[in-house]
Parts: sequence; structure tokens; C-alpha cells
Amino acid sequence: MAQHTPLKRLSVIAGKRGLTDLHIPTITEDAEDVIGMQGRIRLQKDGKYNNSQWMDKQRNNLLAYEYLCHIGEAKEWIEDCLQDEIEPIIKLEESLRNGIVLAKLANWFSPGIVRKIFQDTKLQFRHSDNINFFFDALKVVKLPQIFWFELTDLYEKKNIPKVIYCVHALSHLLSRRNMAPNIKNLLGQLQFTNEELSATQRHLDMSGISMPNFLNVGSSLRRELNEEPGADEELDEDYSPVGNFIRALHTPDLIIEEDSDGSDSEVTSGCHSFKHYDYTYWSSQETLKKLTLCQSHILTCIRQKEFESTKKLHRSDGFLSLLSKLQSKVKGKMARSEMGKIKNLLQAHNEFAIMLQASVRGFLVRKRRQEVLAHYTTNLDKLIKVQKFIKEKLVMNAYHKLTNDTNPPLKTVKSFMHLLDDSDLDFDQELELEDLRHRVIEQIQENNLLDSQINVLDIQIASFLKNAVSFEDVLKCTGAFKKKRERKKILSQMSLKSEHKNPYSLMDLDKDSRHRLELFQSLVYTLQTEPKYLSKLLSMSNNIDMGKESSLKSIESTILSLFGYATNSREEYLLINLCKYCIAEEIKEVENIQEFMCGNYTFLKLVVQTNRGAKEKEFFRSLLTPLVQEVVDNDVLDLDANPGDILKKCINEEESRTGVPSTRTHATLASDALSDKEVRDTFLINIRNLREITNKFFKAITNAVDEVPYGVRVIARELRLVLEDSFPDEPQEKIIRIIGNFIYYRYLNPAIVAPEQYDVIEAVISPIQRRNLAEISKMLQHIATGNKYNNKSEPYYLPVNNFIEETYEEFAQWFYQLTDVEDPECYFEMNDLTDQSNTHKPIIYIPTIDLYHLHYVLRNNIDIIEPEGHGIIHDICNEIGESPFSPDLELPETMVRLTLSNKRDDLPMGPNAQLQQLVFDTKRLSVYVIKIQDGDNLKAILESEVGPGEEKQWADFKKIEFDESKGKEFIATKRRQLNVGELDSPLDLDSISFLQLKTIAARLADHLELCKIISSGNNYQDIINMIAFDITGKNSRRTQRSKELFRMKITLEHLKEKKYYLLEQEQQYEGYLNGCMTAMVMKRGKKQKFAFPFTRQYFHIKTLQKSGGVPTFGSFKYTAKQLYERGVLLELSDTRKKHFDRVSIILSMKQAGVILIEGSYGGWLITNIQAEVKYEELLHIQFQGVQTMKMFDDAAKVNVNLILYLINRK
Repeated sequence: MAQHTPLKRLSVIAGKRGLTDLHIPTITEDAEDVIGMQGRIRLQKDGKYNNSQWMDKQRNNLLAYEYLCHIGEAKEWIEDCLQDEIEPIIKLEESLRNGIVLAKLANWFSPGIVRKIFQDTKLQFRHSDNINFFFDALKVVKLPQIFWFELTDLYEKKNIPKVIYCVHALSHLLSRRNMAPNIKNLLGQLQFTNEELSATQRHLDMSGISMPNFLNVGSSLRRELNEEPGADEELDEDYSPVGNFIRALHTPDLIIEEDSDGSDSEVTSGCHSFKHYDYTYWSSQETLKKLTLCQSHILTCIRQKEFESTKKLHRSDGFLSLLSKLQSKVKGKMARSEMGKIKNLLQAHNEFAIMLQASVRGFLVRKRRQEVLAHYTTNLDKLIKVQKFIKEKLVMNAYHKLTNDTNPPLKTVKSFMHLLDDSDLDFDQELELEDLRHRVIEQIQENNLLDSQINVLDIQIASFLKNAVSFEDVLKCTGAFKKKRERKKILSQMSLKSEHKNPYSLMDLDKDSRHRLELFQSLVYTLQTEPKYLSKLLSMSNNIDMGKESSLKSIESTILSLFGYATNSREEYLLINLCKYCIAEEIKEVENIQEFMCGNYTFLKLVVQTNRGAKEKEFFRSLLTPLVQEVVDNDVLDLDANPGDILKKCINEEESRTGVPSTRTHATLASDALSDKEVRDTFLINIRNLREITNKFFKAITNAVDEVPYGVRVIARELRLVLEDSFPDEPQEKIIRIIGNFIYYRYLNPAIVAPEQYDVIEAVISPIQRRNLAEISKMLQHIATGNKYNNKSEPYYLPVNNFIEETYEEFAQWFYQLTDVEDPECYFEMNDLTDQSNTHKPIIYIPTIDLYHLHYVLRNNIDIIEPEGHGIIHDICNEIGESPFSPDLELPETMVRLTLSNKRDDLPMGPNAQLQQLVFDTKRLSVYVIKIQDGDNLKAILESEVGPGEEKQWADFKKIEFDESKGKEFIATKRRQLNVGELDSPLDLDSISFLQLKTIAARLADHLELCKIISSGNNYQDIINMIAFDITGKNSRRTQRSKELFRMKITLEHLKEKKYYLLEQEQQYEGYLNGCMTAMVMKRGKKQKFAFPFTRQYFHIKTLQKSGGVPTFGSFKYTAKQLYERGVLLELSDTRKKHFDRVSIILSMKQAGVILIEGSYGGWLITNIQAEVKYEELLHIQFQGVQTMKMFDDAAKVNVNLILYLINRK
């Protein structure tokens, strides 16, 4: 738009009154009109400007004044529209930048277009949304685009005058449509200080923009809208300087003042004389002058009218169109002619033109570059901020892809691989954690070894006591080998007892029974600690009919016995884990949340069964006893709100009181019953009482949060998390209703309806009291689920629907608050190594029939529990063998004591750990490969060729990665080593080439594919995904590692305490066993000191006494025939039975627990042979179930039980 000269408008600003009320600093101060031109002042030189630019300065001040007046006009118009005050004129430019005022204005003339106005004291980029709302409103009112401004014109203050011009155009458009008031003309009515004008002018000069034509905005708007001239044109005409001139032409003053004394009278008399023709008068010189002056005014007026008509013609659309076409043709002809001349000239100087063009272009490029560099240098801090913002934006976008994409691109993962580099602290913590794990494993193995030794000692003690008691009984009954028939009878019974053992016994003291007991202990421990097996079994039993011998109820009872009914923290923790797995297992079969609401799931039954524990009963007593007792003690309380029942009671009471049949009839409809006044009054009382008492229960329940047992809260929490994960589209309200139904209906409701079963009260509850409690419970159930009473089924309960609606939100909030609990691991302070570090092993007591039934169910459904066909449950069940359980099996109601142990305690590192190490090594080598070589995917990189450049990069990379500078030798060694096999020595990565590195990485990837961990079908994208997961989880792994370090240290301390405990226990067992054996041999030795004269034993003792070698604990001499007849000796090779009486066998004990057996016979090649046998070895052989053993280099075979009997007797 053309910039108009300010001096041509000053007369308009002054108006008809001249400079009286106009004040413009430096311009109108002491100013005078131009002679003959009222309203146009004469510029005067100010003393402050001593140069030649004083006139330009005053013109600029006038321009700034007009611009500020236009801003003031826009400000007052906006305030008239919004009926609110905005910032003053001087600050309006800055306040408009956030778009808040424009958004409010847009919402005023176009309601609904502005969704939300962003407001903040600090200018932010989000403020641009407010400006965009204003643009949307301009589209609605169809303001032509030519009047619009750009977003940067306002937000970055590039062209604020254009914004003010847009507001002026909008005011004209809206006022023309009667949608807004007219904008005012404030030129000459506002005053500003010299500093304000100078500041405004400096801003305009610095912006370098042209000032829009505010005066012709109405006509410009009309032309853009193709409308006829209207009121706006008249307004513009009055507004413009030409308007004054046009008004002067419309009403010209034909009589001009010449003198101050009565010119009007002279003109009047002249005209009067003209009516009466007076030649003398008209011929006078003075009259001719007046006439000439009058004619000149008339001619001037006529010419002005002609000029106006011509001007209108020239401004008409048709004339302007013809004129534009003519001008365009003339200009085109002239331009083509000029272009032809230039073309001919350039063709004549082609080479020079090319050089000139090159020079000009080079100059322009250099100039533009210098300007850009100068701009960047000037705004270096802003440039840095912009670069930082862009970089952060790019990094955030890439990280968003890394974290959210299912398969992040290789390039994105590579850009973040530097985050995988561990610091020295990270590496030190990893080494410390690895060392702690190694020490924990070693300590566990050492403790297991000590435990096994203690078990052996325990067996030996049990065997020793068993043999001692058995033989004492034999001695009491039979005497010392006096009655041969009785002795043989007892020995045969002992032999038969050892041969015919119960193959399913768990309490016998033999190897098979002990091994069977250990298997059952390991089975129960596995089922406790790995709940996935029991959860599958319960889910299957809930969906499949397993027969009467395997009913769900019996399985649930057996499982509760396995967990000791959650009587201690360990069993409660494990039972909670089982419930969590049951929830996850059973939710797989549910298609929608409504189906889940209708289900009767196993975990709910387990929770109900455990609700009758001591902790739960104590909670119920503290919460419900006062409330239930108040209801029970009120004998006259009746909360029945059924009008029909109330009517029946009223009729019965009336007939009982009067003895006369009642005139009232029984009603079938509630409305009929309520027509009776007594029924209606009773109904209102019952409804009020029901609401008040229910409110007491409700307040007491919702005030208890921390008092609620942890088990119910954590199961509710797990249920909420599983439902939110399984049904993400369901609203939170529905999920909370399910939680409320679980907590109230399954947990609290039984204790309210049947309080005597939960020890809430001890009184006997009458039917009326039971019904009152049921009504309260029913009301609480409606509140818990948010379901109002139905108008069809129970219309008489409709008055309490408002109460249900009011209390439901509070109840729902209480349910959600209950689920805010910590994890069971943190609450119970338990982990996978807790059982290993505890001093005492966990013990449970379970009926034998339940244990056999559990084994029976597991064995019959093993393929469902472990569909892989192998696993620890397979191994244990197959090793136990067939189950003796059957529906007709009758066993004594005895409890078996199971000391639980883990069968896999002695496995230091299973295949899963090896596979995890293999995955780690594959990821590590893949990271090395990706850092060195580029490619579209990992498979393409591994299959691509290796060039000298990659080998050099690998060599440089190894110098940094395996840096062995001071203090980093150990870390570098760890990084360099790669374990390729258990038997092979570690591979040094620093000694291999990049090609060899890729080959090893490819082979590891192939091995993982064989293990079905990854797939080459997606170009090893699985490895890239695992690397991306490691990058995003770096911080969480650090936190987890710190927790793991603390947990490992605590575990190691507990393992050491357990070691000291086991060592002490081993010493006690050994001391006890040695003491028992010493006491036994001392007791036996004293009894056998006397020998009858002239017997074999007598002469044997005499011979020993002469040689001075009498054993401390006795020595006894027998013949092989004697031992054979007693069943002790079974075979004697190379010796006939008739010569057995010639074979001497001596049993002696110089040291407690060590028996020396000597044999002598002249027919042997070696006449004297001997064997030393420990008493513990004989007990161990007996425990193993071995009936016989060989001695004297397999020359003799003896009965183990009878030789023990013989030793114990002597």
C-alpha cells in the first residue's frame, strides 16, 4: 500500500476550528496557519534541530501521531465490543502478541469458534493457537484475505500496523452487517508525549514497513466485496481531506467577505438593483468588478462540478477497466520494445553480459551470505537456542521411536548406543553384584552339603535308636539266647517285617520310604513356590469335570492344607502369589468384563476360605461388633420395607390385640398396601431406620483403610491391574464396581449376614435379626456396585436411590484406595533366596490322604499342567510312581510332617542361566559390529564384506574399549574376555579381527535361532529390539541393581548365619550319636565282663589278658557254626559247612563304634584274616534296605540286621 504524505492530512486533523484544540508535540506548539489556508499549519524550525532535517523530523512525528491515533481507534472499538478494558495504546502492540485479546474478540463476534484460550504471563509458542482462533473467526465472517496479517506479523512483531489495519477492516465489515458498533475517528482528539511519539517513530523506522492507508479502508473493503457505495463511502468522504473540499464545492459561497463592515448589505442592494435595470449601475467600474468576481465563483463552481463528474467517470469500474487495459497494452508495448533493445544489445555483447551476470550473481550471493552470517553473528545466542531446541526435538522424536515402536529402526538404535556404555561405577557395581551372586551360590552349596550331612546323622541317630529299642524289646521278651525256638521265631518275624514293607509308607525308617518322603517334600515345595502349576490345575478343575474322586472342593481343601491356611507370613505370601496367578490364568478365558462379573472363580473361593483366620476375625470384631450388636440388641427394630409384609404384620397384630377379624384385606400390590395410613407410617419409619443404620455401617467401613488385612487388599490390587490390562477400553468405573463387588460381597458381606460364624458376636441370632442384617447388607451391596433399586421388582425401595447415588462415589473411592498397597515382596520382605537363607526349613502338616490325592490329581493331569512333556513336576511324579489313592482307600486320619526342600538346590547353573549368558554375549558383539559397520539391518551387516576401513575402525575402537591405562586393567580384562564354552578358555576379543568378530556374532545368532529365541526371518530384528530395551531400561536397571546389591548382601549374611547354625547342629548331632554309642558299649561291656569257666569265651579272655590286649569295650569269640545257626553268617566260601565248627570268628571293640571282626581257619591259604567295620556304616547299610553284606574280601556273607542285633546285645 502506498504511504501518504502526512502533511496533506493535517487540515483534516485540525478541522474547521483550526489549531485551537489540536496538540501535537513539536508540530502544533505555537504553530500558525498557512496564509489563505485555514487548518494547514506552517512548519516552523525548532531550536532543537540545527540541521537541515528539521522538517523531516516534524513530518515523522505527525506520522507517528496518526498511527497512535489509529491504534487508539482500534482499542476503543475492541473495548466497546468486549465491554472490558484492555491495555493502554502505548502497550497495546505488545499485549496483542499473545493473541488473548484477539481470541476474546473472535469469540465475541463468532461464538463457539474458540475452544480454549491459552493464557500465561510469559509469551509461549502455544499463544499462537489464540491467533489461529482469530484467523478461523475471520474465515467465518469472510473478511477478504488482503486485509489479513501473517502469524509472524503479530507474534514476532514484524508488521504490527498491518494487524491494526486488519482490526479496522474487521470493524467496517461488522458494522456494515450490524454486528458491531462503528469505529470512531480519533484524529486530533488524542494527545501523546514527545517521548511516546519518538519511540513509536523509531519502531516504525526500524521495522522498515510501509504504513497502510487507514483512511480508505472502507472503500477498499467495498471493492474487495464488490458492493455498491454506502454509508462507509460517506464516512470515508468525511474522513478524508478531499471531503472538506467536496463539501465546499457542494455549497459554494458566492459572496465573499471583503471588508468587515456590512458586505452582506452591499450584495443585497446590488441584487435588488439588478431587478430594476439600471444601466448606470451595471456600467460602473465597481459593479463590473463585483460581477466579474461573482462570475468567477460561478464558473469555478461549474468547473468543480464538471471536474467531480469527470472524476467519478474516471473512477468508475468500466473506465478504470478500459484505462487499465490501455495502460497494460502501452506498458507491454514499451516493455517489449525496451526488452528488444536490451536483447539486441546483450546479443551484441554476449560474452560481456555473461561475465557481468556472473559477477552480479557472485556479488549477490556473497552479499546474501554476508548478511546471513552477520545476522547469525548478531543473534548468536538466539541461534544457539534454536539449534538446541531443534536438536532436542529431533532427539526426543528418535527416543520416542526407540521406546514406543515395536521394531525400532537400526539407525535409531545406533544413535543411542552410547547410552549402553557403562561408567566405572556401573561396572564396579556389576562386578560386585556378580561376586555376591557367586558367593551366595557357593554359600548355598556349602549349606546344602552341611544339611545333607546333618540328614545323614539324623538318619543314623534314628536307625541307632530304632535298633536299640527293638533289641531291648527282644531281650526283655526272650532273654539272652536261652530259648532257641522263641529266638528263631522272633528272628523270622524281623526278617519277614523287613521283606514285606509298605511300598507307599512315608514314615518307615528305610531308604525307599525316606526317598519317597523327600520327593513329596520337594513336590509340595515346588507347588508352593511356582504357582503356575496349581493355577493351571485350579483353572482346569473349574472348567472341566474331573470326576467325584477329584472334585474341585477336595482340591481346594488340599491346596489350602499345602499353604497351611496362610497361618504365617511365608504361607500367606505364597498363597497371595497363587491367587495372582489364578487371576491371570482365569482372565484368559474371559471375553468381556460382563462375563467376568458372572463368574465364580477359584481365587475368590480361596480368599473366602482364608477369611476365617485369626487376623480376619480380629478385623471383623473390631469393625463390626459394635454395629451388629446394636442391631441385635434392638428387639423392636424391624427393617422390612415391603409394604405387603408390613400390612400382614399390622393385620396380625390387630387381630391378636382385639380378637376380632380385621376389616382390612391383604394387598398384592405395594401401592394398595401403602394406601393404609398405618402401613404408610411404618414404611416410612422402616425406610428411615434402614438408611440411618446402613449409613453407620457405611461410615465405619469407609473409615477403615489401614486396618483392612493386607491379603485382601493386594488381591484386589492385582485384580484391578489385570482387568485394566485385559480390558483397556472399559471405563474405570466398571472396573471399580468389580473391585467393590469382590471386596464387599466376597469379603465383608458374609461377616455381616452371619456374624456368629466369624466370631463377631457370640449371641444366637433370631430370624428377625437375621433379616435386619440381610437388609443392611443388601443396601450396602447396592452402594458397592452402584446399582439402584428397580422400579419393577422393588418399587418400594426407590426412596433410598438418592442415598445410594450419594454414597456410591465415596465407596468407590474407598475401594480404589484399598488397592493402593505395596508389592508382596516388599511387604513380607521375601524373595527367591529367602528359603535358602532361613535357618529353619519350612514345615507343613497335611493329612496323608490329601497328599496322596494331590499326587493322584497331578499325575492324571500332568499333560495339561506341563504340556511340554517334561519338567520338574513330570520328574517328581514319575519318580514317586503310581499313587495309592482311590475313592475306597481308607487310611488312619494321621497328619504327615513335611520339611520342605527344593530338589533343585544343588543346581549351580541351569540351562536358562547359560542361555541368558549366550543372549548377553550376542547382544554385546552385535553392538560392537553395529558401531563399526553400517547397514539396513543386522543380518545385512553380518553378511556384508569387510573392508580395510572397517578393520582400521575396529582397531581404533579396541584401543578405546579395551583401554588398560592405570586403574582400568581389571575392567578392560573383563570386557575383553568372551566365554565360548564351559571347558574352553575365554576368548580375547582384543586379539581377533573385525571379520572374526562378525563370524562369531553370526554363529551366536544362529545358535539363538536354534533355541527359538530369535528369528532370521525378520533380519535379526529381535536382537535390535533387545538392545533397544536395554537402552531404554538403563536407569531402571541401575535402580534394580542397587536393590539387588542390598538384597544380596542381606541374603549372604543370612546364609552365613545359617551356616553357623548348621555347623552347630552337626556338632550336636555328632556329639549325641557318639555319646549314645559310647553309653551303649559301656553298658554292654560291663554286663559281659564275666565269663563262665572252662568255656570258649573264658579261655579267649584269658589269652587276651596274658598278652595284655583286652579290648576296651569287650571281645567275643564264636565259631562259624554258631553264627550260621543263629542266621548271622549266611555263606563262607571255600569252607564246607561240616568244618564250620573249626572256623573261629572274634568280634572285638577297642574304640567305640568301630568293630574288628577276625577269622581264622587252618584250611585257608591265609589262616588269619580280619575286617574293621564302623557301626555307622552298618546303620547306613540297614537304612539303604540292604539285607546282606560281604566281608573278608567277599569270602563271607552275613545278615546285616542280625549282626547289628549281635553287636547291640554284646
